[in-house]
Amino acid sequence: MWYVMLVIVGTIARQTDWMGGDGVFGPVSNWGTQYWISDSVTVATPGQVSLIATSRSYGNWTKHIVEANAGIPSYAQGLMPADIDKDGIQDLVAYTNNEIVWYKHDGLYNFSPNVIGAASASAWSPCTYPCDLDDDGDIDVLVATNNVGIGWFENKGLPNWEWHALDSLKGYHRVSATDVELDGDIDIVAVDDDPSPTGGDGDIYLFRDTTGNQAFKKELVRNLPNGVGWRVYTADFNNDGYPDIYSGAWNYIYVLLNNQSGNFTLGWTSHIDEWDGAWPADIDGDGDMDLIATEQSNIFGYYALLNNGTGTNFDTLLLISGVSFYDDGAMSCDMDLDGLSDIIGSYSRVGWFRQDSANPLTFTLYNIDAALGGASHWIYAAPLGNCTPSIDLLVTCDGAHIVYENNMLTGFAKIGYLESSILELTPPYLAACDLMYFYYNACVPSDTSLCFYWRAGIDSSGLVTNTWNGPYYAKTGVNIIDSFALLEVGRMFQYKAEFYGDPSDIAVLYEVWLNYECSGVCVEEQTIHTDADLQFVDNKLILYLPKADKIELAIYDIGGRLVKEIFNGYLPSGRYEFDTPQKPGVYFAKTRYAQQSKSLKFIKL
Repeated sequence: MWYVMLVIVGTIARQTDWMGGDGVFGPVSNWGTQYWISDSVTVATPGQVSLIATSRSYGNWTKHIVEANAGIPSYAQGLMPADIDKDGIQDLVAYTNNEIVWYKHDGLYNFSPNVIGAASASAWSPCTYPCDLDDDGDIDVLVATNNVGIGWFENKGLPNWEWHALDSLKGYHRVSATDVELDGDIDIVAVDDDPSPTGGDGDIYLFRDTTGNQAFKKELVRNLPNGVGWRVYTADFNNDGYPDIYSGAWNYIYVLLNNQSGNFTLGWTSHIDEWDGAWPADIDGDGDMDLIATEQSNIFGYYALLNNGTGTNFDTLLLISGVSFYDDGAMSCDMDLDGLSDIIGSYSRVGWFRQDSANPLTFTLYNIDAALGGASHWIYAAPLGNCTPSIDLLVTCDGAHIVYENNMLTGFAKIGYLESSILELTPPYLAACDLMYFYYNACVPSDTSLCFYWRAGIDSSGLVTNTWNGPYYAKTGVNIIDSFALLEVGRMFQYKAEFYGDPSDIAVLYEVWLNYECSGVCVEEQTIHTDADLQFVDNKLILYLPKADKIELAIYDIGGRLVKEIFNGYLPSGRYEFDTPQKPGVYFAKTRYAQQSKSLKFIKL
């Protein structure tokens, strides 16, 4: 047995989304999207949490033309928000007239165009997707068109951008990004061109970052029948913490489940005439991710594909029929901050369908724009206003990019709270952790307040008997990033956020994160084979071989799931170094050598 003193320094636990709602007490290894309990707090809005709205003017929207340009095709996808210039205000990114453009937002719904670079498209839908692909703190832009194929513009410091082609030999029309194997590197999911029944493939591809340096490896995720693949995005459909993939168009919707190593198998598929727009949302509020999809053939309706929590079975439920004016662009989001997911849609009109809290899964149409002026195949929901929780609509139609400002909310709950799940900071064989700082990113108007309480414990039963520390009152202002010292010791941690509002104003919490340090003794598993030696030194696996032989070396997570096969083959005698996963955590390295085996438990910092 070996005993290794380990120190984990500067570890971060983060929560950026509460959309999963309440009900998870813990202990949990990461906060995820769910929390423990709440009162008067909205749960159906991604990327923020705030007090629910109590009064609304359902038809109160303001239309803003971002740009009117004949070179904006109706099929352009991806008018999306991103803070390009890092001024704390959400800008916009889009395809316009064979160029990728970012529109600087002044915070008052005035937008000015800035060209990122050229990206021609001659058919179907060009697509943009903003994200920090290289993890350097600024926003890059993914691009897919039938002419350029797929690639990304790297933000080199405004106004400089550098183009990186990933596959210029094949046309693409949809792209998004996620970390499929949870190794800390952003990967890319895409669908090739052209999705029509008479041409193209519509196959799904993954561009996997294999090194952490954007050395993307192209992999075929699934070969689909011609014209099937169309929209493609990710969501966790089986609640295992790993992103799955869904894609749909024309006659099928596919749900592909992640096996926790970034490889995908078919979980579920559905056939119906002309599926089109689809979006993940917990539409029935049962804690798992469903799909909202439109049908464009006979019924012209919105369907809920209700997930049973496994990602392998979805019940198809017709929610709304006869919506041919709104049945192309489609999405689901809590538009009125009542805690229930609503539906938004566009085609020749723009509108939203409010879910009735007294009669769940029943909807009322509120038209927003009956004179759109051109066909629209893209709609997206996101907050653009400063220090406001309201969700605006971003629409691309034939000849224009448009933002519809949400002015519906006229009153809010006066007080509410949220208690997080209990977070387990370290495995049992490590000593308790020093909890250093609690950070938050919020917007707190001067006539409102947001305060935090916190508590720690050696175990969850001890934690819940401890009294809350605090309160710590958040600073007031727009886009506040602040921290306070915790000076606690424990293996478990929980926070509580309390919101106090004004009838017409509330605080919005965007993100929290915890900084802590742990130390303790890690006991290595019993060595079975004594000739070879396996060690973990300086974040690398060191293997010593006294003689040549066939070697198998793989890494598993703490649940015994394969993370990565490191080596499988013949090696001469000697000393060998192997890289370990980039994501911090507890792992097992297992090797087979000379028909014997050995395992090593290690912690990646």
